[in-house]
Amino acid sequence: MMKKLFLSLLAIIVGATLIVLMSKGGKRSIYTEGMIDTAWASQTSRAISTSRQTAIVNAARIAGPAVVSVSVISVRTVANDFFNPFFGDFWGDFFPKRYFKEKVKSLGSGVLINKDGYIVTNEHVVHDAAEIKVTLTDGRIFDAEVVGTSPRLDLALIKLKEPPKDLYTAVLGNSDSLMIGEWCVAIGNPFGYLMEDPEPTVTAGVVSALHRTILGVKDRMYRDMIQTDAAINPGNSGGPLVNALGQVVGINTFIFTPSGGNIGLGFAIPVNTVKKFINEIVQYGQFRSGNIGITVQSLTEDLRSALDYPLTYGVLVSSVVPGSPSSGKIKEGDVIETVNGRRLFNEGDWEDVTYAVVPGEKLHLKVWHDGKEKDIVIQAGEYHEKRVKLPMGITGVEVTPDVAMHEGLKVAHGILVKKVADGSVAYQLGIQPGDVVVSINGKAIVSAEDFKKAYKFARRRGVLSVEIDRGGMKISRTVIGF
Repeated sequence: MMKKLFLSLLAIIVGATLIVLMSKGGKRSIYTEGMIDTAWASQTSRAISTSRQTAIVNAARIAGPAVVSVSVISVRTVANDFFNPFFGDFWGDFFPKRYFKEKVKSLGSGVLINKDGYIVTNEHVVHDAAEIKVTLTDGRIFDAEVVGTSPRLDLALIKLKEPPKDLYTAVLGNSDSLMIGEWCVAIGNPFGYLMEDPEPTVTAGVVSALHRTILGVKDRMYRDMIQTDAAINPGNSGGPLVNALGQVVGINTFIFTPSGGNIGLGFAIPVNTVKKFINEIVQYGQFRSGNIGITVQSLTEDLRSALDYPLTYGVLVSSVVPGSPSSGKIKEGDVIETVNGRRLFNEGDWEDVTYAVVPGEKLHLKVWHDGKEKDIVIQAGEYHEKRVKLPMGITGVEVTPDVAMHEGLKVAHGILVKKVADGSVAYQLGIQPGDVVVSINGKAIVSAEDFKKAYKFARRRGVLSVEIDRGGMKISRTVIGF
């Protein structure tokens, strides 16, 4: 009995001692320091930290601070079509649409390229801009102005009106060195200020393809584009596509999507095209287009056989403009195999390598002539437009093969609209720059004289019916008693 009592007292004393020892020093811990090797933990932490510093992380760190958010208030023309929802097109012939201007807010991205505050973005981001605000990654906001644009290239150069002295700028790389499959990073400001943070968003992917040609937003024809699966979302337009070194290799422009969201089909303008654009705007105040003076067509099997042409690539020279840079150097019936080392498989490839050529630029051609290959160097001249003022408030250009090729038109004749006067008949009919007037009251328009005569006859009748081509789509407009 005494033995049992002794053991019970001993157990109580030992238990009390353990409780005191565990409670001593504060809260109870579920582990002891001896369970972790602190030296190993420190070494492992450093190794993990180093492994996290990937090429993508470094690229984002290098280029990210140069990315800006571009907020634009623009003015656009809007139609007031009162009758159409109720009566279709019937009353539209008697009461044509009325057009008015309204202010629209939009957002995009851009990239700072030098300490003077120059920023590259897309032309569609700042189109018809009345006011531009630029937000830096540190939250500072500055007014900006448009320096120059190229709607054809969809590029714009803007500048901070009062740039600070501590601007961070990006480094422009070489898009000709890109390889399919290499890593790339798209940086921009998707959905603008909805993120409530001026820091740009970074998405990673690879260069999926090069030299893509695609019909983009608002019927713009984009050529020689970089395709990437790095997510490009609304608001990213104008931001940079950078390589693993943090160098800008493209300007993010648009996505191809059936749903409005990213599906891995994003497109960027090559930075080498951007460099040409910047130099032209800074030196000449506009983007001057180069003129080669050649029209080509794709080769068919019948043509290959007739020419006894042995290669699977090449394009046939169908015409050479007299007095052009190509005149006397190349002839109709010759086959252009390569331009600057790039093989040509169809006329689209030819347009890709020539659409961004500037005056003075040299093209190195390998040509099949009279059964032999020869090397030719052609130096581009300057493409000139002969604009004419026409009735209806239109300033336009007669469509010629050269104009059609240069502008990427879908029609071979007509008047290419370059400017529409406010309040004019053309303005009321909703005709826009870039449209081609192909007929008036059923009469085909080939020249400016055709346009004037047809319009004069329409005035006498009191009925004006105009057919225009807009990116390959035919649109008719009619007004009575104009």
